Amino acid sequence: MMWHSILAENAARTFWLPEQASTVAPDVDNLFYFIYWINVIFTILVVGLMVWFMWRYRHRKGNEGGHHSGHNNALEVTWTVIPTIIVGVIYYWGFKGFLNEVVEPPGAMQIKAVGQMWKWQFVYPNGGVSDELHVPLNKPVRMVLESQDVIHALFIPAFRVKKDVVPGRYNRMWFQATKAGTYDIFCADYCGIGHSIMHTTAVVDDDKHFADFLEAAGNPLKGKTFIEGGKALYQMYGCSACHSVTGEKGIGPSWKDVYGSDVPLSDGTTVKADDAYIHESIEDPDAKIVNGFQKGTMPVFKGRLNDQRIEAITWYLKSISSHVPSSELAKGNELVPDKNAKSETTEKK
Repeated sequence: MMWHSILAENAARTFWLPEQASTVAPDVDNLFYFIYWINVIFTILVVGLMVWFMWRYRHRKGNEGGHHSGHNNALEVTWTVIPTIIVGVIYYWGFKGFLNEVVEPPGAMQIKAVGQMWKWQFVYPNGGVSDELHVPLNKPVRMVLESQDVIHALFIPAFRVKKDVVPGRYNRMWFQATKAGTYDIFCADYCGIGHSIMHTTAVVDDDKHFADFLEAAGNPLKGKTFIEGGKALYQMYGCSACHSVTGEKGIGPSWKDVYGSDVPLSDGTTVKADDAYIHESIEDPDAKIVNGFQKGTMPVFKGRLNDQRIEAITWYLKSISSHVPSSELAKGNELVPDKNAKSETTEKK
């Protein structure tokens, strides 16, 4: 069974290209192979003739050469017209494919892709957030691309789509997945020392599984305690890429033991790391810069995290701090209230 799965996966690939999993992939591949075989044919032709001429007209004793031909109009026309026709075909084919990829079909579902060092984050119409891209099968999806820091590029090889994600502007692309499964997503523009780990996956689901995912993503704290929810958000929003929980210094300060401590700032002052400080640091990270770190490194999360999610993250920080005794973590071990749930009074009415 295992070998059957491996052979089936490899059968869907080619020597040069990964599996096709979107509506535009076949056209992209056909153009690629057209250009590829044109190059192969002309390489064999040119190199073959060159080798034959080297042998046919090699220097031999008693053969000092003869008449040298001059200008040949037929040859000039041939090697001008044929390449022009080929380039024209490539241009038309490529431009037609380009228009297909930039003109979105009506009714496409919109998902926002946020790139930051060094993690992808995807925001869905119901406010749900995930670090994997989930899309419905056989339905068009419009991606709105945004960067929180430097230039990135969202690249999904199996879908044959790639688009730059540029700070200070929005970009967009669309695709329609045609095969259920899990596919690689990469950043295709060098974006710093963590560029190679900026990898996630695109999960193509049928309607039922996609609806289940949307419901869960819309309320990531459901069924979790504040501490559990905060830990989940720490991973979901990419905090782990810059902030360790082991005390090790990274792009940003470690979260271990930070809550309740006196944090030294770059202006020479200190501040107590309490609820207010944590809330401000998440929504406006440049308000107070920790000594030894640079301004503008952390993305702004104002408008991306509501108060309940910030509270959960704060409880997670308390749970990994030696400045907070375990006796004070009682509320952190309570389940997060489900704001979408109906109250008993409402249900009785």
